[in-house]
Amino acid sequence: MKSIRKILMLAFTATLLFLVITNNASAQTVTQSLKGKVFDNETQTPLIGATVVVLGTNPLLGAITDKNGNYKISNVPIGRYNIQFHYLGYNPITLSEILVTSGKEVVNNIGLTESVSQIKEVSVKGYSQKDKPLNTMALISAKTFTVEETRRYAGGMDDPARLVSAFAGVTTGNISDNAISIRGNSPKGVSWRLEGVEIPNPSHFSGANVAGGGFVTIFSSQLLANSDFFTGAFPAEYGNALAGVFDMKLRNGNSEKREHTVQAGMMGIDIASEGPFKKGKNASYLFNYRYSTFSLLTSLGIIPSGEVPTFQDLSFKLSFPTQKAGVFSLWGIGAIDNNSKKDKPDSTKWKYDFDRVKYDWGLKTGALGLSHKIITGSKTYINTVVAVSGIENIMDAKRLNNNLASKPYWYFTDKSGKISTSTFINHKFSAKHTMKAGINYHTLIYKLDLNSAVNDDSETFQNTVKENNSSSFSEFYVQSKFDITENLSINTGINTNYFALNNRFSVDPRLSLKWGFKPKHSLSFGYGKHSQLEELKIYLFSQKVNGNTEYPNKALKVSQAHHFVLGYDWSINDNLRLKIEPYFQFLYGIPGVSKTSYSLINFQQDWSFRNSLENNTHGQNIGIDFTLERFLNHNYYCLVTASVFDSKYMGDDGVWRNTRYNRGFVMNVLVGKEFFIKNNRVIGVNGRLNYMGGERTSPVLVQESLKQKSVVFDESKAFEKQLPAIYNLDLSFSYRINKMKHSSVWSLQIKNALGAPMFSGYFYNYKTREIQNEEVVVIVPSISYKIEF
Repeated sequence: MKSIRKILMLAFTATLLFLVITNNASAQTVTQSLKGKVFDNETQTPLIGATVVVLGTNPLLGAITDKNGNYKISNVPIGRYNIQFHYLGYNPITLSEILVTSGKEVVNNIGLTESVSQIKEVSVKGYSQKDKPLNTMALISAKTFTVEETRRYAGGMDDPARLVSAFAGVTTGNISDNAISIRGNSPKGVSWRLEGVEIPNPSHFSGANVAGGGFVTIFSSQLLANSDFFTGAFPAEYGNALAGVFDMKLRNGNSEKREHTVQAGMMGIDIASEGPFKKGKNASYLFNYRYSTFSLLTSLGIIPSGEVPTFQDLSFKLSFPTQKAGVFSLWGIGAIDNNSKKDKPDSTKWKYDFDRVKYDWGLKTGALGLSHKIITGSKTYINTVVAVSGIENIMDAKRLNNNLASKPYWYFTDKSGKISTSTFINHKFSAKHTMKAGINYHTLIYKLDLNSAVNDDSETFQNTVKENNSSSFSEFYVQSKFDITENLSINTGINTNYFALNNRFSVDPRLSLKWGFKPKHSLSFGYGKHSQLEELKIYLFSQKVNGNTEYPNKALKVSQAHHFVLGYDWSINDNLRLKIEPYFQFLYGIPGVSKTSYSLINFQQDWSFRNSLENNTHGQNIGIDFTLERFLNHNYYCLVTASVFDSKYMGDDGVWRNTRYNRGFVMNVLVGKEFFIKNNRVIGVNGRLNYMGGERTSPVLVQESLKQKSVVFDESKAFEKQLPAIYNLDLSFSYRINKMKHSSVWSLQIKNALGAPMFSGYFYNYKTREIQNEEVVVIVPSISYKIEF
């Protein structure tokens, strides 16, 4: 705690000194340019002659789009503005509270939707875009999130996964992991998409504690464009997911001006750059490199661990527009993670069994893709992506036995990848009807060598998976959106998929509709049948039976679920929205162990998985999500989300139980305020309070655990016990300085500012010879400085 206080004091002192030194600088008239493109939302064709106005400027600043739909507005004073987009025959849009700084040009590419009603008069007031998903076929349980939100929200750590943990229906595990549970589902039920293709979990140290989670995502906020997040009944184009979907987009680099960003802090060092390959041409580049200094937190004792984690990542996008052949983009993300831990050869220093273990862990994750989009005529465009993605995961762990000899404990090698081809055609039949149809084909390549000891006994060290082969997974989908009237829309679709490894086939229909039954009020309904594959190691687990190798899980069917969602939206005013969504999900065919309570519906992580499974588990999630959001206006915002839910399952023993993820409730309150002060400076203060039900766990068989010196759970009473409710307060402070040629930002983020304890599990304590419920207090301060020029 002393080191934490010293760091915080140094941070505040440095910030105060900087304020004093820079406060005497003379005021300057600092301006910036706004630019972008306006296009038809359904066909992607440019809208020529659209009007763009920066409201609140005097004199009023604006522009008209050119033949390519592009606009540029120069000499906009720094500050926040509402930007209005209007085109005859289309519904106007107003982007609210867009931040204009001196460091970088502001780029907003906006799609407008053609009005389905007869035009009677020209409206000059547009509706806000902030509560609308980018995907026009998503009518329910969908939310867009902006790059600015990932930077601004307290506790977000520039991480989309941590950002959406503040949304309704989402719960988290602990501070050290970004895994999220959506509406009572396992984190492994979340699918990540990048530029239209499915990719591996894009997190540093993915799967370390929870399958589907990691420490922080590889994505840098420097590269992200606005993206969508889905929590249920998502459109047919999204397959292979039971819980939710991240649909991530990368922005293009500035094609006119070279811009750069450098950021240094306790979490890492970032270097980003973008600009045209050649001035006067449209081709552009954009990249970000990050090297972690996260190990500094460990070495200072801020994070109590004997582990030494380091990571680095690179993200980029190259864009090559052509006159007739469409737009080509080359993009990629990559990460290298390393973590190691030493054992304690002195047995008198052992507290927990993990003190006897040493390991070296190396993880590489990456995706590389080539995208092509071409507009054919005025009503159709085709988008195609060819991508290669995969991981290299190598873990070598040894454990000291009672004679202090280091024996094999884990040895895993997972070199899995896929070659993905995704293409779709989007056609707009009329202002009322748009259809999208596509194919996703993945060639799965895997080389697995998984070995582990049973019950910590090195004499039982054995291989569970050893495969070097390939297979495939394919999807076909079609979906249509009908705007029956201006206030009534319906989206229908179907997703079909085929897994060649075991010849399993699934047909998943989808339906959603939205009805604006009166001004500012709307009702929605969504239904979706969803299916998802398990990790390859589940299917490829092998065992010897009478001298023969058998694969007991290879014939497993895909896990499936029905999602039903109702929605009520009330736009109380231009800046305040209430959203209520009750839902019911029925999960079935989830793999479990015969005649037991074990089910993958509760799967968290098992590095030495060795169970024979059947599709024998059912589950149900029922709940209601509330969102009250005051969008940023007059320099402050507020977001209140709450969810009450019940998550149950029935294993093959025929007993209904709580799932591991049935916390019961979660509530978030986010608030923030900006202060625009003299000499072009901005102070930001943001806070987030999270309160949710405790984690579910099974009772411990104490006597058996003491006998084995290892925790043994009573699986006949699986997840009967609930730990106390937990709370967490995150704070962030920023100070931005705008100069003529650059902008700089000092930031301080504090996770778990109140020092709330975090449950880390049950362990046998060698010193007290008791089973201990271990709780740790982790307060993570992050100080950084960023300059944009």
